[in-house]
Amino acid sequence: MFERYFGLKENPFNLTPDPQYLFLSDVHKEALSHLRYGIEQKKGFVLVTGEVGTGKTTLCRALLGMLGSNTKTALILNPSLSDLELLQSINQEFGLQAELSSKKALLDELNAFLLEVKFTGGNAVLIIDECQNMDAHVLEQVRMLSNLETEKEKLLQIIMVGQPELAGMLASSSLKQINDRIVLRYAIGPLSRDETRDYIAHRLMVSGSHGDIRFTRSALRRIMGFSSGLPRRINAVCERALLIAYLKGTRKIDAPIIQTAVRELRGEYASPAFWRAILMPAGVLAVAMIAVAFLWPMLPTGIIPSRVTPVAETISPAAILTQTATTTGGVSPAAQGENVPIRRDWIVPGYQTALELLYQIPEGLRGPDDLNLHPTPESLRHMDRPFIASVAGGYGVVSVCEGDYVRVVGPSRGVFEIPMDVFVQLYKWNIMVSYTRSLETRILRLADEGDEVRLIQVVLAKKGYLTIEPDGVYGVETAAGVERLQEDYGLRRDGIVGPETLALMGMLGRERP
Repeated sequence: MFERYFGLKENPFNLTPDPQYLFLSDVHKEALSHLRYGIEQKKGFVLVTGEVGTGKTTLCRALLGMLGSNTKTALILNPSLSDLELLQSINQEFGLQAELSSKKALLDELNAFLLEVKFTGGNAVLIIDECQNMDAHVLEQVRMLSNLETEKEKLLQIIMVGQPELAGMLASSSLKQINDRIVLRYAIGPLSRDETRDYIAHRLMVSGSHGDIRFTRSALRRIMGFSSGLPRRINAVCERALLIAYLKGTRKIDAPIIQTAVRELRGEYASPAFWRAILMPAGVLAVAMIAVAFLWPMLPTGIIPSRVTPVAETISPAAILTQTATTTGGVSPAAQGENVPIRRDWIVPGYQTALELLYQIPEGLRGPDDLNLHPTPESLRHMDRPFIASVAGGYGVVSVCEGDYVRVVGPSRGVFEIPMDVFVQLYKWNIMVSYTRSLETRILRLADEGDEVRLIQVVLAKKGYLTIEPDGVYGVETAAGVERLQEDYGLRRDGIVGPETLALMGMLGRERP
């Protein structure tokens, strides 16, 4: 309802677990590291717990997108099943025959599948969400799955996800055997006050906001007080706040709007003052919109403002090179290998300010669209254009990203070079790049042929994702290379070159100046 008014692609605070909106707070980043370590090292059982709304399911979906193509996965979202139904669901998720009514036959087929995966150098992962809803005898069936192993390693890596009471259930004497087999555990906590602010800004950025939706400090304090740092509650109150702001005709979310949103969520509709606060601004907004619709064709084009006016004179390539060069007599500190003191004043606290700085950097504004990516630290150096990176405490406006350093523009328009290993410690695995979406919807997949496929193969080969000679045929090797690229940059790992993957390849395919 309000997306068009705010210029958003979609609702940024939808309650569905969309991996594209994954915000890697410190606890979520650590939880993800635990999960990946448990899978890669084939530890068998991993347990992740957290209160309702802490982002456990979103984290699981994001994990599935980060695993390589040689990892087979099964995700069970509704474990309120019998032991037989659970086995059938697991086999179905792995693409096996699930109609069998014998537990032994189901286990035999699953075991044969896991052995085949192991002998081809792969891995198999089972993720079971909401495990606190499982009966004790079904949990015992899950334990039996861990017996599928060779002499040296587990054939199936099992990730159990649930609410805190799950840990209490597993501590009971009847489930001691499964509890003893859990070698990695992680409890996801709520977001801090600063992370709550960054979380809101992150979701707005992903949904296409250009920095003109502003949450005041008092609003953020009220959001934190209502949500206690739980992402689901943050989403609920922020979604309702945007609707109220839309009805009021404002882009500033202040404390009274949040208070109204909280009362709505609690079902407190009875107060006449409440309805006056909503309906009166809505009537004014309706009249204003009718007037604008009537007068818009009469406005001279010269007074229609553009979204952002880039100021290339403020920060130019020459100014960047001069400023960094003068610090060490003509050679950059990173190039000399000196131990440069790290300053924190390069971190931009607000996304709107970061966006304005990005658009002032030459080539920072490349179009009206924003591509949201989650590159691994190793993949950052391949970005050929300026971007905004989420970092601890705010945002980094990156103008250049090389192998051993990044060059950033700070709030005061000063330019700093930061060693890559230091930047990576603050980096939250999320960047935004400006680009222009192609008007043509081109999708390339297996069995396609032609020059477009060849160009894709050239980019893949140049970045180390393809070992065969480009031949213009979209075969299995090309699809696998696309999947690895998508995995490294946080796109949906499907091996298909859609609009976003194509845009990313366009960025990676350019030669650096």
